[in-house]
Amino acid sequence: MPGYVDSYFGPDEWMAQAKQAGKLPLPELTKKADQLAMDISHADELDSQRRDFLARQVMAMQMSLRLLSGEKISLVEEVKGLYDVQPEWKDESNFEEAHKEWDKALPPGDSLAERLQAWYRSLEIPIEKVQEILPFIIKRLRELTHQKFGLPNGENFALKFVSDQPWSAYNWYLGGFQSRIDFNTDLPTKVSALAGLVAHEGYPGHHTELSIKEEKLIRNKNYYEHTLTLINSPACVIAEGIATTALEIVLTDEELEDWYREEILPLVRMAHIDARRLIDIGNASRRLSALTGNAAFMLHDQQKSEDEISQYVQKYGLRTEKEAKQTIKFISDPLYRSYTFTYHIGYDLLEELFAHGEREAYFKRLLEEPVTPNQVREWIKNQH
Repeated sequence: MPGYVDSYFGPDEWMAQAKQAGKLPLPELTKKADQLAMDISHADELDSQRRDFLARQVMAMQMSLRLLSGEKISLVEEVKGLYDVQPEWKDESNFEEAHKEWDKALPPGDSLAERLQAWYRSLEIPIEKVQEILPFIIKRLRELTHQKFGLPNGENFALKFVSDQPWSAYNWYLGGFQSRIDFNTDLPTKVSALAGLVAHEGYPGHHTELSIKEEKLIRNKNYYEHTLTLINSPACVIAEGIATTALEIVLTDEELEDWYREEILPLVRMAHIDARRLIDIGNASRRLSALTGNAAFMLHDQQKSEDEISQYVQKYGLRTEKEAKQTIKFISDPLYRSYTFTYHIGYDLLEELFAHGEREAYFKRLLEEPVTPNQVREWIKNQH
């Protein structure tokens, strides 16, 4: 399954052994996964948190093997098996709520869709400007992350601009506290998205989590299971929960608004843009995070045509046809068809956890410990 192993930075000899063994037949892989699940359940020396992490990662492997074997499985069962969460169809009233908030925040004018698209167009910046401003944004978010959570010595990431990808940006973890972050240039880049993208992929998102886990779990504790990141596993819900809440963990709305008004917008010669409006419109967009999940249900469970799905995404997301096509491209990919649920479910799960008020303390634990959605549900239960 190409792309299933997102990164591996463990012992070279394990990689050599795997290459030498070659691809194993599915029944043999299934037998190995079943044996591994059994071994974990009998490994009394494991503490409960590590055992929970390992057991659920292996449950996800077992589900992937069932899918690869051609078993017909509903999207709900697939998501439960791979990610340890329950996906649901999100009622359209949630999306309509976003429309109301947009209507309030946007400058007056034509139809809501036209006003939103005009607003987004006014925020587009050329790729040269993006390349110019990113180091500035990275520096600030890195400093904030380091202050709040600490970062391993020598951690860093390189930026690369790419095209023809189903995602907008991607963090490739290379091990040794290093990452490469790819930015997709297929769709125009909006100045309003930059801080969020850097927070999501870098500080304090994916790169931060993987660097800290490499230091705390692999180097300090020899938990070598963390040298392997798998795309279709419960760890992804935690990773995307961390990444989607990352920006608001290090900056309040007010701090972000000030930063845009005083520094970011003037740097790209957009000082005329209303920073408050930028934040409000961005926050309203958060209500649409489950829209892609609904589109995935339509594609895989309801057998709707691409045209019907495109119309739906355009109607409720007020997206352009090109953006709707990009959404369909993402959920058509075997690797991402169910992955799309990790974003909004991860966000909602962590928001429920943080509602208790110990946001930074919990976020630090998520960065440092082997955590599953089940573990987060336990933490939430213990709060009440």
